[in-house]
Amino acid sequence: MIEIHQLRWSDRELHTRIPFKYGIATMVKVTHVWLEFDATIDGERVRGQSADHLPPKWFTKDPNRALEDEVEEMREVLNHAGAAAVGVPKETVHAIMQHVAHAQGEWAKGNGHPSLLAHFGVTFVERALIDAFCRRHGAPVGEVLRSNGLGVVLGDLHPELTNWEPRQGLPEATLGRVASRHTVGLGDPLEEADVLDDERPTDDLPVSLRAVCRHYRLHDFKIKVAGDPDAALDRLERVVRLISEETNGEFVASIDGNESFAKMVDFRDFWTKARERSGLADFWSRLMFVEQPLHRDHALVDDIAETLQDWTEHPPLLIDESGGSESDLRQALKLGYIGVSHKNCKGVIHGLANRCLLTKRMSENPELALQMSGEDLSNVGPIALPQDLAVQAALGNASVERNGHHYFAGLTGWPESVWSQVATKYPDLYQADATGCPFVYVDGGHLDLTRVNANAFGGELFDMSGAGEVWLEQDS
Repeated sequence: MIEIHQLRWSDRELHTRIPFKYGIATMVKVTHVWLEFDATIDGERVRGQSADHLPPKWFTKDPNRALEDEVEEMREVLNHAGAAAVGVPKETVHAIMQHVAHAQGEWAKGNGHPSLLAHFGVTFVERALIDAFCRRHGAPVGEVLRSNGLGVVLGDLHPELTNWEPRQGLPEATLGRVASRHTVGLGDPLEEADVLDDERPTDDLPVSLRAVCRHYRLHDFKIKVAGDPDAALDRLERVVRLISEETNGEFVASIDGNESFAKMVDFRDFWTKARERSGLADFWSRLMFVEQPLHRDHALVDDIAETLQDWTEHPPLLIDESGGSESDLRQALKLGYIGVSHKNCKGVIHGLANRCLLTKRMSENPELALQMSGEDLSNVGPIALPQDLAVQAALGNASVERNGHHYFAGLTGWPESVWSQVATKYPDLYQADATGCPFVYVDGGHLDLTRVNANAFGGELFDMSGAGEVWLEQDS
């Protein structure tokens, strides 16, 4: 039997080292929230933790709303999910999360909250509960997922997975390392000469794309495109040329359509122009996929199927922001997309079920080349980053978008008490500078997950006392 009690929500304001432009917003500071609660699991009381940013303009992308209003809306979503989880004894983690998801979904519909945002609150509780479960049983999250320790009923999420077990859809072993896929943002400087004086940080970390390539020795990239098509393609050519120079042509890349296109025919016109660019001729063989070209409000409408059926040479397309509900991936595959992203803020069990669905579809039709990508651009430690990486590794996502270490200067925004814990717990994922502050260590473009796989869920508990302000406590 499992029961959650005594939730505590805390936050801390983090500042970026350089401006981070994503879609219609530019981040220079962000509220970072973490959840801690006690849970009774199989007769023993244990603690779980989870964390994430509250990023305005990502869950809703409404240009007319004030940032403060969106942050408060996110807090409201978290509050309700926490309240729904407290004092509800169930047999399994999955059963508790199904209860929370149902309560959250009904409440969100009545209050006008989109499913992606509403589910964000559910995933906060889910991640902390998985953390507590892994700690109670002394098992890493990859092992727990494969053995179905969480009691996941896959048919609850995708009916065609009835009678399937997670081990049938997951890799046999957790990845020991992943490629750090660097996102080239819409406003990111490409050359040192592009760096504005008032945006140059005082630290020694790289800023321009060329400096980033050299510092981290990257070979996986994600390139954002948006705005005027000709200007976007001019910039894409510059980016590809620079990356090719710095990697001697040994790289792969995805393109993020950034929800920039209203209809698939608009994206088709853009892609036709792109294919005509001589400066991109060598790029197409290195393209992994295109992520979310259409706005989430239009990405899964039925008439897309006709456009993609007629467009026989369209690139492989994945959904990201459109993947918040269980049915979204099934609809996307029906229309002609070939996969979906995973990020923990969309749900661990959600990602597990999606991976199993893709595996099952490919087992039934070996000609299908379906994909799951690992995303989450600004994910940071001490809690959220290792947890997300541990799940990505368990799902088999070998190339994972990571830019948190680029936009945030290590853990400088956290107190030294957190530094020492991170350095001890993750000596391969982080390396400390002369001051003792840990920074993410990207080795030849890769992240070593040896200690992450052992400790990210269920390892030694972080002592977060004094690291932020408690803004809500909920009890059973």
